[in-house]
Amino acid sequence: MAARAKSLEVLGQGCHPLNAVAETLAVMENDPTFDAGHGSFLNENGEVELDAAIMEGATLRTGSVCCLSSFENPGRIALAVLRKTEHVLLAGKGAEIFALKQGFRKVDSRSLIHPREILAFEAWVAAGKPDAKIFFAKPENNSLAGATPEKRGTVGVTIGVLNNSGKYNLFAGTSTGGTPGKMAGRVGDVPLVGCGFYADNEGAAVSCTGWGEGLARIVAAKSVSDLCRAGQHPQQAIEAVLRDMYRRTGGRGGLIAVDFLGRTGAGYSTPEMAFSGETALPTSVLI
Repeated sequence: MAARAKSLEVLGQGCHPLNAVAETLAVMENDPTFDAGHGSFLNENGEVELDAAIMEGATLRTGSVCCLSSFENPGRIALAVLRKTEHVLLAGKGAEIFALKQGFRKVDSRSLIHPREILAFEAWVAAGKPDAKIFFAKPENNSLAGATPEKRGTVGVTIGVLNNSGKYNLFAGTSTGGTPGKMAGRVGDVPLVGCGFYADNEGAAVSCTGWGEGLARIVAAKSVSDLCRAGQHPQQAIEAVLRDMYRRTGGRGGLIAVDFLGRTGAGYSTPEMAFSGETALPTSVLI
């Protein structure tokens, strides 16, 4: 609810919706409840690596960053990439150099690590670093980190603003700390255009969470947008893409969307998904 309140506050102040996206992401990046910014999962070396992206539907302008380790709010840096460069994605050291040039403050990466993640990482190492996905799926292991990984997922926001033509200008953003025990340098769906996020005024604004590799393989966010562009309601599009993702890859996820007519949708095939918005509660998709 705090994130949604921030979005409404920024929009109410007359700020550009892109600012609302970045500031809404920042609220969740600063909340260790989620896997973004503070509270992110640790990679195989016990380090934080953050990814984020923001997109504008009218122009298809996009800003993404990945593999950041020393900045609190990668969503704000992604917005700077969108506004200050001609590029779509900046990675690792180059992204950090860019962030410093734009005036973002570097922090000690250890300040982004929550104590529960240290306990979980140490338990995983003590077990011999088995397959992390299987290790943290077991109740006796995921409880070490206070909650299952599915309950601390990627964060995202979609915004639709009615324009003079009677349709909506669309904006989307997503931010993540990845997956527990991931390989160093692993990049999932979040900073990849059309995979973890998409915004197109002719289709929909979409943000994704879940198994990043599966979402990337089916280009989940753009798939939803394309279905909306073809006339489907966002809810139908989301459910279709989630079922297709499971059928093709065995993966599960959760998606939110708003289309060019202002219609909204939200659904998940994971155990649950936290959500706040104008629609009813997200639909659990049976697969």
